Amino acid sequence: MIFYQLFLYLFITCGSGSDWVSDWMNPIQSQFRDESRRNTNGDIKSFNEDAGQAASAKSYSPDSPILPKEITFRSPGNELSTASLKMKLEETLQNAKTLAESLKTQITELVNREKSLKEAVVNGRFGVSTLTVSTVNQVPRSYIIRDGHWSLCNGMIQIPVTAQGSQTNLFSELFNEPRCIGREVSTIQDPCVFNSVIKYEIVPTHRALEYAEEDYLCLKPAFNKTLERYMSVTKQVMNETCKEGVIRSLAENVVECGIRVLSEYSFYPFRSSAAASLPLEYCNEKDGSCKLITAWHISNITIENYEFLKNEHSFKKYFINTGPYIEHVI
Repeated sequence: MIFYQLFLYLFITCGSGSDWVSDWMNPIQSQFRDESRRNTNGDIKSFNEDAGQAASAKSYSPDSPILPKEITFRSPGNELSTASLKMKLEETLQNAKTLAESLKTQITELVNREKSLKEAVVNGRFGVSTLTVSTVNQVPRSYIIRDGHWSLCNGMIQIPVTAQGSQTNLFSELFNEPRCIGREVSTIQDPCVFNSVIKYEIVPTHRALEYAEEDYLCLKPAFNKTLERYMSVTKQVMNETCKEGVIRSLAENVVECGIRVLSEYSFYPFRSSAAASLPLEYCNEKDGSCKLITAWHISNITIENYEFLKNEHSFKKYFINTGPYIEHVI
Protein backbone atom coordinates (compact mmCIF):
# COMPACT_ATOMS: atom_id res chain seq x y z
CA MET A 1 0.00 0.00 0.00
CA ILE A 2 2.74 2.32 0.99
CA PHE A 3 4.71 1.42 -2.26
CA TYR A 4 1.67 2.20 -4.36
CA GLN A 5 1.28 5.64 -2.77
CA LEU A 6 4.94 6.43 -3.29
CA PHE A 7 4.77 5.52 -6.98
CA LEU A 8 1.67 7.59 -7.46
CA TYR A 9 3.33 10.56 -5.79
CA LEU A 10 6.39 10.37 -8.03
CA PHE A 11 4.26 10.06 -11.11
CA ILE A 12 2.22 13.10 -10.25
CA THR A 13 5.29 15.02 -9.28
CA CYS A 14 7.08 14.24 -12.55
CA GLY A 15 4.00 15.07 -14.59
CA SER A 16 3.50 18.37 -12.89
CA GLY A 17 7.20 19.33 -13.05
CA SER A 18 7.89 18.42 -16.63
CA ASP A 19 7.15 21.92 -17.85
CA TRP A 20 9.63 23.84 -15.72
CA VAL A 21 12.31 21.17 -16.23
CA SER A 22 11.90 21.44 -19.97
CA ASP A 23 12.03 25.22 -19.79
CA TRP A 24 15.16 25.08 -17.74
CA MET A 25 16.95 22.40 -19.84
CA ASN A 26 16.15 23.68 -23.35
CA PRO A 27 18.66 26.57 -23.36
CA ILE A 28 21.36 24.29 -22.06
CA GLN A 29 20.60 21.64 -24.65
CA SER A 30 20.55 24.24 -27.46
CA GLN A 31 23.87 25.69 -26.35
CA PHE A 32 25.33 22.21 -26.14
CA ARG A 33 24.15 21.34 -29.68
CA ASP A 34 25.55 24.64 -31.11
CA GLU A 35 28.89 24.13 -29.43
CA SER A 36 29.05 20.56 -30.66
CA ARG A 37 28.25 21.70 -34.19
CA ARG A 38 30.98 24.40 -34.12
CA ASN A 39 33.56 22.02 -32.75
CA THR A 40 32.65 19.42 -35.32
CA ASN A 41 32.90 21.87 -38.26
CA GLY A 42 36.16 23.28 -36.94
CA ASP A 43 37.65 19.85 -36.62
CA ILE A 44 36.61 18.94 -40.13
CA LYS A 45 38.03 22.18 -41.57
CA SER A 46 41.24 21.80 -39.64
CA PHE A 47 41.53 18.23 -40.79
CA ASN A 48 41.03 19.25 -44.43
CA GLU A 49 43.66 22.00 -44.19
CA ASP A 50 46.12 19.71 -42.49
CA ALA A 51 45.46 17.01 -45.06
CA GLY A 52 45.99 19.47 -47.96
CA GLN A 53 49.21 20.81 -46.44
CA ALA A 54 50.45 17.30 -45.85
CA ALA A 55 49.62 16.31 -49.44
CA SER A 56 51.35 19.44 -50.76
CA ALA A 57 54.43 18.82 -48.67
CA LYS A 58 54.53 15.27 -49.94
CA SER A 59 54.08 16.35 -53.59
CA TYR A 60 56.84 19.01 -53.52
CA SER A 61 59.28 17.11 -51.41
CA PRO A 62 62.79 17.09 -52.99
CA ASP A 63 63.09 13.43 -52.12
CA SER A 64 59.94 12.52 -53.97
CA PRO A 65 60.70 10.57 -57.20
CA ILE A 66 57.65 12.04 -58.92
CA LEU A 67 58.73 15.68 -58.42
CA PRO A 68 59.09 16.61 -62.13
CA LYS A 69 55.68 15.19 -62.93
CA GLU A 70 54.02 16.97 -60.06
CA ILE A 71 55.49 20.46 -60.66
CA THR A 72 54.96 20.45 -64.45
CA PHE A 73 51.57 21.92 -65.28
CA ARG A 74 50.32 21.84 -68.87
CA SER A 75 46.91 22.95 -69.81
CA PRO A 76 45.30 22.26 -73.19
CA GLY A 77 45.53 26.00 -73.96
CA ASN A 78 49.33 26.02 -73.52
CA GLU A 79 49.74 22.95 -75.71
CA LEU A 80 47.70 24.58 -78.48
CA SER A 81 49.71 27.81 -78.15
CA THR A 82 53.03 25.93 -78.43
CA ALA A 83 51.85 23.97 -81.45
CA SER A 84 50.62 27.16 -83.12
CA LEU A 85 53.94 28.93 -82.48
CA LYS A 86 55.89 25.99 -83.87
CA MET A 87 53.71 25.97 -86.98
CA LYS A 88 54.24 29.70 -87.51
CA LEU A 89 58.01 29.35 -87.14
CA GLU A 90 58.11 26.50 -89.63
CA GLU A 91 56.00 28.53 -92.05
CA THR A 92 58.29 31.55 -91.65
CA LEU A 93 61.40 29.46 -92.27
CA GLN A 94 59.82 27.90 -95.34
CA ASN A 95 58.88 31.33 -96.70
CA ALA A 96 62.43 32.61 -96.07
CA LYS A 97 63.86 29.58 -97.87
CA THR A 98 61.53 30.12 -100.82
CA LEU A 99 62.44 33.81 -100.96
CA ALA A 100 66.17 33.01 -100.86
CA GLU A 101 65.79 30.54 -103.71
CA SER A 102 63.80 33.10 -105.70
CA LEU A 103 66.44 35.79 -105.15
CA LYS A 104 69.18 33.35 -106.09
CA THR A 105 67.38 32.52 -109.33
CA GLN A 106 66.83 36.19 -110.14
CA ILE A 107 70.48 37.03 -109.46
CA THR A 108 71.62 34.17 -111.69
CA GLU A 109 69.33 35.37 -114.48
CA LEU A 110 70.61 38.94 -114.09
CA VAL A 111 74.26 37.81 -114.19
CA ASN A 112 73.60 35.74 -117.30
CA ARG A 113 71.88 38.67 -119.04
CA GLU A 114 74.77 41.00 -118.21
CA LYS A 115 77.23 38.40 -119.43
CA SER A 116 75.32 38.01 -122.71
CA LEU A 117 75.43 41.80 -123.17
CA LYS A 118 79.19 41.90 -122.52
CA GLU A 119 79.77 39.10 -125.00
CA ALA A 120 77.70 40.95 -127.58
CA VAL A 121 79.59 44.20 -126.95
CA VAL A 122 83.11 42.77 -127.27
CA ASN A 123 82.18 40.81 -130.41
CA GLY A 124 79.92 43.34 -132.10
CA ARG A 125 76.97 40.92 -132.12
CA PHE A 126 73.52 42.35 -132.98
CA GLY A 127 75.20 45.69 -133.60
CA VAL A 128 78.55 47.46 -134.10
CA SER A 129 81.17 48.12 -131.43
CA THR A 130 83.98 50.64 -131.34
CA LEU A 131 86.98 50.01 -129.11
CA THR A 132 89.80 52.16 -127.80
CA VAL A 133 92.72 50.26 -126.23
CA SER A 134 95.08 52.16 -123.93
CA THR A 135 98.26 50.65 -122.53
CA VAL A 136 101.16 52.04 -120.54
CA ASN A 137 103.68 54.06 -122.61
CA GLN A 138 101.85 53.38 -125.89
CA VAL A 139 99.58 55.38 -128.18
CA PRO A 140 95.87 54.41 -127.85
CA ARG A 141 94.53 52.23 -130.68
CA SER A 142 91.02 52.37 -132.15
CA TYR A 143 89.04 49.47 -133.62
CA ILE A 144 85.63 48.78 -135.14
CA ILE A 145 84.15 45.33 -134.47
CA ARG A 146 81.36 43.90 -136.60
CA ASP A 147 80.07 40.41 -135.87
CA GLY A 148 83.41 39.25 -134.50
CA HIS A 149 85.52 40.83 -137.27
CA TRP A 150 88.09 43.45 -136.23
CA SER A 151 89.19 46.49 -138.21
CA LEU A 152 91.94 48.90 -137.18
CA CYS A 153 91.04 52.53 -137.75
CA ASN A 154 94.08 54.62 -138.69
CA GLY A 155 92.32 57.88 -138.14
CA MET A 156 89.29 58.95 -136.16
CA ILE A 157 86.05 57.11 -135.49
CA GLN A 158 82.91 59.06 -136.17
CA ILE A 159 80.04 58.14 -133.88
CA PRO A 160 76.53 57.65 -135.33
CA VAL A 161 74.43 60.75 -135.92
CA THR A 162 70.78 60.59 -134.87
CA ALA A 163 68.61 62.46 -137.37
CA GLN A 164 65.59 64.31 -136.03
CA GLY A 165 62.38 65.42 -137.74
CA SER A 166 62.77 67.01 -141.19
CA GLN A 167 66.54 66.44 -141.15
CA THR A 168 65.98 62.79 -142.01
CA ASN A 169 67.16 62.12 -145.57
CA LEU A 170 68.83 59.48 -147.69
CA PHE A 171 72.28 60.32 -146.35
CA SER A 172 71.25 59.78 -142.73
CA GLU A 173 71.42 56.03 -143.32
CA LEU A 174 75.14 56.42 -143.93
CA PHE A 175 75.67 57.77 -140.42
CA ASN A 176 73.55 55.40 -138.36
CA GLU A 177 76.67 53.30 -137.66
CA PRO A 178 80.12 54.34 -136.44
CA ARG A 179 82.53 55.06 -139.33
CA CYS A 180 86.29 55.35 -139.60
CA ILE A 181 87.37 58.76 -140.90
CA GLY A 182 90.70 57.65 -142.31
CA ARG A 183 91.99 54.26 -143.32
CA GLU A 184 90.23 51.15 -142.06
CA VAL A 185 92.25 47.91 -142.19
CA SER A 186 91.09 44.43 -141.32
CA THR A 187 93.13 42.92 -138.50
CA ILE A 188 93.13 40.33 -135.75
CA GLN A 189 92.04 40.87 -132.19
CA ASP A 190 94.32 43.21 -130.27
CA PRO A 191 96.84 41.07 -128.32
CA CYS A 192 96.36 43.21 -125.20
CA VAL A 193 92.57 42.75 -125.04
CA PHE A 194 91.28 39.78 -123.05
CA ASN A 195 88.40 39.13 -120.68
CA SER A 196 89.75 36.50 -118.28
CA VAL A 197 93.15 35.37 -117.06
CA ILE A 198 94.65 32.20 -115.59
CA LYS A 199 98.06 32.50 -113.99
CA TYR A 200 100.43 29.52 -113.84
CA GLU A 201 103.63 29.03 -111.87
CA ILE A 202 105.45 26.46 -114.00
CA VAL A 203 108.06 24.09 -112.64
CA PRO A 204 111.27 24.33 -114.77
CA THR A 205 111.89 21.35 -117.04
CA HIS A 206 115.69 21.62 -116.68
CA ARG A 207 117.69 21.71 -113.49
CA ALA A 208 119.68 24.78 -112.62
CA LEU A 209 121.77 26.06 -109.78
CA GLU A 210 118.93 28.34 -108.72
CA TYR A 211 115.38 27.03 -108.70
CA ALA A 212 112.75 29.54 -109.84
CA GLU A 213 109.29 28.82 -111.23
CA GLU A 214 108.27 30.64 -114.40
CA ASP A 215 105.07 32.69 -114.59
CA TYR A 216 102.74 32.15 -117.55
CA LEU A 217 99.34 33.57 -118.41
CA CYS A 218 96.36 32.06 -120.21
CA LEU A 219 94.42 34.91 -121.80
CA LYS A 220 90.82 34.02 -122.68
CA PRO A 221 88.23 35.99 -124.68
CA ALA A 222 85.26 34.85 -122.56
CA PHE A 223 84.25 36.55 -119.32
CA ASN A 224 84.94 34.71 -116.11
CA LYS A 225 83.75 35.53 -112.61
CA THR A 226 86.92 34.44 -110.82
CA LEU A 227 90.62 34.70 -111.54
CA GLU A 228 92.16 31.25 -111.45
CA ARG A 229 95.69 30.44 -110.36
CA TYR A 230 97.76 27.25 -110.62
CA MET A 231 100.92 26.92 -108.56
CA SER A 232 103.83 24.50 -109.07
CA VAL A 233 102.41 22.75 -112.14
CA THR A 234 103.96 21.41 -115.32
CA LYS A 235 103.58 22.88 -118.79
CA GLN A 236 101.35 19.93 -119.67
CA VAL A 237 98.75 21.13 -117.15
CA MET A 238 98.94 24.63 -118.65
CA ASN A 239 98.44 23.32 -122.19
CA GLU A 240 95.46 21.19 -121.16
CA THR A 241 93.63 23.97 -119.28
CA CYS A 242 94.32 26.74 -121.84
CA LYS A 243 92.89 25.21 -124.99
CA GLU A 244 90.58 28.16 -125.63
CA GLY A 245 93.05 30.90 -124.77
CA VAL A 246 96.41 32.39 -125.68
CA ILE A 247 99.47 31.35 -123.65
CA ARG A 248 101.93 34.12 -122.93
CA SER A 249 104.68 34.51 -120.39
CA LEU A 250 104.29 37.27 -117.83
CA ALA A 251 107.48 38.92 -119.09
CA GLU A 252 106.18 38.94 -122.68
CA ASN A 253 102.87 40.43 -121.59
CA VAL A 254 104.59 43.24 -119.69
CA VAL A 255 106.79 44.08 -122.69
CA GLU A 256 103.90 44.05 -125.15
CA CYS A 257 101.09 45.57 -123.07
CA GLY A 258 102.63 46.93 -119.88
CA ILE A 259 101.23 46.14 -116.48
CA ARG A 260 97.95 48.02 -117.08
CA VAL A 261 95.52 47.74 -119.99
CA LEU A 262 92.30 49.73 -120.44
CA SER A 263 89.68 48.75 -123.03
CA GLU A 264 86.73 51.09 -123.65
CA TYR A 265 83.86 49.74 -125.76
CA SER A 266 80.92 51.62 -127.24
CA PHE A 267 78.19 49.32 -128.55
CA TYR A 268 75.53 50.53 -130.99
CA PRO A 269 72.79 47.86 -131.16
CA PHE A 270 70.74 47.19 -134.25
CA ARG A 271 67.01 47.82 -134.03
CA SER A 272 66.10 44.16 -134.35
CA SER A 273 64.33 41.46 -132.39
CA ALA A 274 67.64 39.73 -131.71
CA ALA A 275 69.12 42.87 -130.15
CA ALA A 276 65.95 43.35 -128.10
CA SER A 277 66.75 40.12 -126.23
CA LEU A 278 69.76 41.87 -124.65
CA PRO A 279 69.42 43.95 -121.46
CA LEU A 280 69.49 47.23 -123.37
CA GLU A 281 68.57 49.18 -120.23
CA TYR A 282 72.35 49.57 -119.83
CA CYS A 283 72.43 51.45 -123.13
CA ASN A 284 71.65 54.76 -121.45
CA GLU A 285 74.14 57.02 -123.23
CA LYS A 286 72.79 60.06 -125.08
CA ASP A 287 73.48 58.45 -128.45
CA GLY A 288 71.80 55.19 -127.37
CA SER A 289 75.04 53.22 -127.02
CA CYS A 290 76.19 50.81 -124.33
CA LYS A 291 79.45 51.53 -122.54
CA LEU A 292 81.69 48.74 -121.33
CA ILE A 293 85.04 49.37 -119.68
CA THR A 294 87.40 46.50 -118.84
CA ALA A 295 90.75 47.13 -117.19
CA TRP A 296 93.60 44.89 -116.01
CA HIS A 297 96.56 45.34 -113.72
CA ILE A 298 98.89 42.35 -114.15
CA SER A 299 102.29 41.99 -112.49
CA ASN A 300 104.33 39.34 -110.71
CA ILE A 301 102.70 40.47 -107.46
CA THR A 302 99.02 40.79 -108.24
CA ILE A 303 96.30 40.49 -110.88
CA GLU A 304 93.33 42.85 -110.67
CA ASN A 305 90.28 43.13 -112.95
CA TYR A 306 87.79 46.02 -113.26
CA GLU A 307 84.56 46.08 -115.26
CA PHE A 308 81.99 48.85 -115.69
CA LEU A 309 78.81 48.82 -117.76
CA LYS A 310 78.86 52.63 -117.75
CA ASN A 311 81.14 55.53 -118.55
CA GLU A 312 83.64 56.06 -115.70
CA HIS A 313 85.53 59.27 -116.46
CA SER A 314 87.36 59.42 -113.13
CA PHE A 315 88.51 55.81 -113.42
CA LYS A 316 89.83 56.25 -116.97
CA LYS A 317 91.60 59.44 -115.95
CA TYR A 318 93.91 57.92 -113.35
CA PHE A 319 94.14 54.23 -114.32
CA ILE A 320 96.74 54.45 -117.07
CA ASN A 321 98.77 57.26 -115.50
CA THR A 322 101.92 56.03 -113.77
CA GLY A 323 103.14 57.23 -110.41
CA PRO A 324 102.95 56.43 -106.69
CA TYR A 325 99.25 57.38 -106.51
CA ILE A 326 98.14 54.72 -108.96
CA GLU A 327 100.38 52.12 -107.33
CA HIS A 328 98.69 52.89 -104.02
CA VAL A 329 95.19 52.68 -105.49
CA ILE A 330 95.85 49.45 -107.34
